[in-house]
Amino acid sequence: MFLKKASLLALGLAFFSCKGKVEVELADSTPLSKDAAGLSAGAQWAYEIEAGRLEKKIDSFESINKNVPLLPLSLVALEAGFPMTPVYPELEGFGSLDTSNIQGELLDTIKGFCHAVLDYSESFDKYEKYQAADAKKSEGEKTGDDEKSKESASSDDSSKVDAFFYEKTLFSLALFLADSREAGVLKSFVIGRPVVGEELMEVPVLWTGEKEILYSKLFPVQDGESWKIQQIEIYSSEEKDGSGKTDRN
Repeated sequence: MFLKKASLLALGLAFFSCKGKVEVELADSTPLSKDAAGLSAGAQWAYEIEAGRLEKKIDSFESINKNVPLLPLSLVALEAGFPMTPVYPELEGFGSLDTSNIQGELLDTIKGFCHAVLDYSESFDKYEKYQAADAKKSEGEKTGDDEKSKESASSDDSSKVDAFFYEKTLFSLALFLADSREAGVLKSFVIGRPVVGEELMEVPVLWTGEKEILYSKLFPVQDGESWKIQQIEIYSSEEKDGSGKTDRN
């Protein structure tokens, strides 16, 4: 019995001893919120710019009459008053049609050359067809009308196209005109966004022919005060129905 009482007494003393230690430790510690408040009070804050910005009620804009309610349409009208980056169309597999950095005489030269190529392609096609039909007739079958047709028939003269080309590199034009015949008569062209380097400019041009679509590159060069096409190459072609694309290089 004595031992049991002694054990209970010892347990009680131990409990009060632990409790006292915990209370002392809690008393010495500082809650986190108190630390944060102390740091905030002692901090040097920068001057707040537009302190009332969030509380301020904005019911009008400088560019819009105050009588106009602030609806989504009003905001669209506001944005319309600022310069916007233009958006240009793109052709899949070809690229952007942005020609904004080739203006003036350079663009006129490129367009003039492309139109001259279309005219030559149609003219040469008529010339070939006439030559083929004329070759099938014997001298006895030819009539006066045939002679008149011969005089008015188109020819293979490419002088109008040559005029836009750099004289020393006309061989490049000759190769292009010969290779482009596989596409049939060229009906239209599209000029793409040029790649401008320090010493070289590359202008992509897409040609649509009766049989094929041709992907080419023009390389213009300044010749004195005017511009000329220094080189042209076909780098790819595809069937009109999109059935296949061939690398020409």
